[in-house]
Amino acid sequence: MFVYVSREKRPGYDHNKKAGAMNALVRASAILSNGPFILNLDCDHYFYNCKAIREGMCFMLDRGGEDICYIQFPQRFEGIDPSDRYANRNTVFFDGNMRALDGIQGPVYVGTGCMFRRFALYGFEPPNLDKIKASHIKDLETPAEAKVEALKPIDFDPDLDVHLMPKRFGNSTMLAESIPIAEEQGRPLADHPAVKHGRRPGLLRQPRAPLDSTTVAEAVSVISCW
Repeated sequence: MFVYVSREKRPGYDHNKKAGAMNALVRASAILSNGPFILNLDCDHYFYNCKAIREGMCFMLDRGGEDICYIQFPQRFEGIDPSDRYANRNTVFFDGNMRALDGIQGPVYVGTGCMFRRFALYGFEPPNLDKIKASHIKDLETPAEAKVEALKPIDFDPDLDVHLMPKRFGNSTMLAESIPIAEEQGRPLADHPAVKHGRRPGLLRQPRAPLDSTTVAEAVSVISCW
């Protein structure tokens, strides 16, 4: 699926700011595709590693990866003179500072080359299993009990109640219903007893209904449905 979205342009309206553009695209893409991960790039940037997206997803879908908000990739530049007399490669920043920050929670978001967890962009905290009632989690000590109970999003975050979401995300029912789906799709796979907050097997292979004119119209209106 390839969709080009252009924001409204009119005098006195800031249509070319990155934060607003990301907010618009996150809301519109929730209706169109609702992928659990979002890759953010400047218009003049590209990936030279075709496996980069998969590598970023591996961090977030690994055990414990549900606590990761985003993966920041370093930038590499072309057309720079061999001596880099003006320090355009930003070697100290990307190869020094950013790697050092990785030891204290993680690097900063530099504005491009970043893969986000959609659920984190909505402003939700990562799941906290300590707050989940013990009755929702099965004892997984024996192989016979190796199945992980599928938790409902509201079990660990009361803000995910679809009846409360309009106060936070607007009056689009389709947008509100897409948020718990994106959250569950971004969890690690529940294929091991150690995973007590996992994604149901086969969830990502469920077919999606083809887009129709009503869905596309909703994706356009949801950008400003307040």
